Amino acid sequence: MSKKTHSQDLASNIESWIHKRLSVRSEVFNGLPPCPYAKSAWLEGKVKTHFLDDTHEIKRWIRAEIENYTYHWPKGCEVVVLGFDPLRILPSDLSKILDDSQDMLSKRGYTALEDHPFEREEVEGVWLNNGEYALVLVQPTEKLTEARAWLEKKDYYKNWDEDYKEAVQSR
Repeated sequence: MSKKTHSQDLASNIESWIHKRLSVRSEVFNGLPPCPYAKSAWLEGKVKTHFLDDTHEIKRWIRAEIENYTYHWPKGCEVVVLGFDPLRILPSDLSKILDDSQDMLSKRGYTALEDHPFEREEVEGVWLNNGEYALVLVQPTEKLTEARAWLEKKDYYKNWDEDYKEAVQSR
């Protein structure tokens, strides 16, 4: 399978995830969808997907791409999604890469969130994970902080477990 096919598969998968899961309104999120911003960002072309195949060792490649994108942020982009085969990395190793990247991310004004299908993420039974790919989602921290503040005002987090909320928001 070509690199282009993998990239197209990732983009199609992300689009489906956004439309079928992240954009579906739920009372669990006080009538909002799990990610109220995902659909509009996708439709406006503000999401960049990048599939990391088996060309390079995954742990180093993830870190390198985080550095690359935060140094050369794509014009008009709100989120960069790095996707890869979840069998190539354990969830704990993915978390460690992001923890080790925290200083660099903070200095450059970005936040990176991980999503690994081997660690189910849900709030009150609403499944949030992509489920097929392991992902790193990189976003400008300022925009993410503004979004979180708006969601807080809308009582979006009312059903979140405090430990889970802290873990998500501490990145």
